Amino acid sequence: MGFIFFAAMTFFSGIVPTFTLFLLVRALVGLGQGSFYGPAYGLINQNLSDRHATLGMAIINSGQGVGQILGTLLASTLVIQNQDHWSTPFLVIALPTVMVGFLYLYGLPKEGRSIRYGGKSVNARGGQQQSLISSLAAKLAPKIWRPFFKRPLIGAYWLLFCSIYGQIAMLTWLPTFLLGMKNIDQRFVGLIASIVPLIAIPSALILAKKLDQTAHARRFLYLFVPLSALALVLGSLSQNSKQIVLALILYGLTGKMTIDPLLLQVIRRHAPKGRVATTFGLYNFLGMLASITAPYLTGWLTDATGSLAVGFDLAAALLLLGLLGFGLSQRNAG
Repeated sequence: MGFIFFAAMTFFSGIVPTFTLFLLVRALVGLGQGSFYGPAYGLINQNLSDRHATLGMAIINSGQGVGQILGTLLASTLVIQNQDHWSTPFLVIALPTVMVGFLYLYGLPKEGRSIRYGGKSVNARGGQQQSLISSLAAKLAPKIWRPFFKRPLIGAYWLLFCSIYGQIAMLTWLPTFLLGMKNIDQRFVGLIASIVPLIAIPSALILAKKLDQTAHARRFLYLFVPLSALALVLGSLSQNSKQIVLALILYGLTGKMTIDPLLLQVIRRHAPKGRVATTFGLYNFLGMLASITAPYLTGWLTDATGSLAVGFDLAAALLLLGLLGFGLSQRNAG
């Protein structure tokens, strides 16, 4: 039902008469979207063994990239090239969204089953045995939430926030950056902006396949996150379209969508027993707070400095801070 609500609010986004109502409806869109992540990744825990779980999560996650490609091309074609009203993409996308909602409502199994996980038999709604709470945040949290704020989970939440910040800053401001500051022909803005998800989808799937075969998955983060930050800086410093494309390719290879399977693997490993879907939902909620702060802060920095490059540089710095916090949180975590 949450997905159908998401579709309805997407439709209303295109017909509300005032900007204030538009903001309210978009907040409700986010409420509907949030109903997806926990159950979706919980189904992975239910139906796939450790051997294939990371690849399964990457396949689900790749849908985000497909949607980003189609949405970017749809919006740029209708609004930038055809000069249609800005609300048109919302109206167009509402119908397929509600169809997916009904597919979820009537096409998914209702009950879980027992699976093998980490050498133990657990229920589909379960996870692995919770460990001792070792962080200050866990001690300060209400008792019922303490298992969700173990030190390794907090590190994953933080790094997700930082990676989403970079992705959202680029997603929301890249067309403006290309048109206003790099003088890219408007006919190619949608194509250039689609490079990141187009590269990220196969990159994430290939990496996830590798992660299912190794016990040292976290090591990839210490390579990919710095390269992702470097790509954001290179993009902000680029002087022509070729340099921008190369920077976007690098970001697609190493950015948020590619490292997502790594973080999801950490969440799955450390989620409280019996609360896997809830943990994924909390993980998504805390990470998506960046989708609120990134557009506003990037715009504020642009107004203050006269350059969008500063916003991308901040996103790169946050990625490095996210990796630092993640690394500290995983020490002796198993």
